[in-house]
Amino acid sequence: MPVTLRRFEGQVAAVTGGASGIGAATARRLSAEGAHVWLLDRDGAAAQALAGQLAAADAIEVDVADAGAVGAAVDRIVDRHDRVDVMIANAGVTLEASIWDTTPDQLARVIDVNLSGAFHCAGRALASMVAHGSGSVVFTSSDAGLVGWPSQAAYCATKGALVALTRAAAIDAAPHNVRVNCVCPAFTATPLVDAWLAQAADPEATRAEIAAEAPLGRIATPDEVAAAIVFLASDEARFITGVALPVDGGVTAQ
Repeated sequence: MPVTLRRFEGQVAAVTGGASGIGAATARRLSAEGAHVWLLDRDGAAAQALAGQLAAADAIEVDVADAGAVGAAVDRIVDRHDRVDVMIANAGVTLEASIWDTTPDQLARVIDVNLSGAFHCAGRALASMVAHGSGSVVFTSSDAGLVGWPSQAAYCATKGALVALTRAAAIDAAPHNVRVNCVCPAFTATPLVDAWLAQAADPEATRAEIAAEAPLGRIATPDEVAAAIVFLASDEARFITGVALPVDGGVTAQ
């Protein structure tokens, strides 16, 4: 669908995990609506390639699990523009394992990326937003943050924590005219999901089974999730904060 709105004209936006999937779709949407977009991703080459396709964009290679690197990245953005208006904390990893099969190292990695990474990205950006008296943070959680899924104990735990973090951070930020929200997508057609499906005994049958779980009968596209993220980040949602918005085709309504 062509983008005709210009809700982010002159604004500065950062997107973690911005080189592919939901992050890339969000970056494209923000750019099309006038933002200068900073792509923060562990795959620096892919982030740089996408930045070259956008009207005004830069890329920084960063692993969000590295708090020091996150701080340096956000500081670089603020040094360049004197502010960051929008932070999309989207980077994440999955782990398919029951709670009893999850090793301490596996759990630590999922927490470091999905929870700690998002926490540090948002916290550093919020400090700038609070100082300027405006701004918006959107976390990418998951329907797994609202309901349980089999063999996803660590993933569910971190995504559920993001929902709680959204609410707490929203309360902290609200007196400063800064908003914090999150989206909770179901399965979305991203490279991460495609890689997961490729490991199944019958990938196409598994894809069809997942699609059937949603009352709308299909898997989401990255653009559909990005549209919800960008809405929450925009001034159209200026009286919305502390919300966990399912973008799941009705999965969690059942």
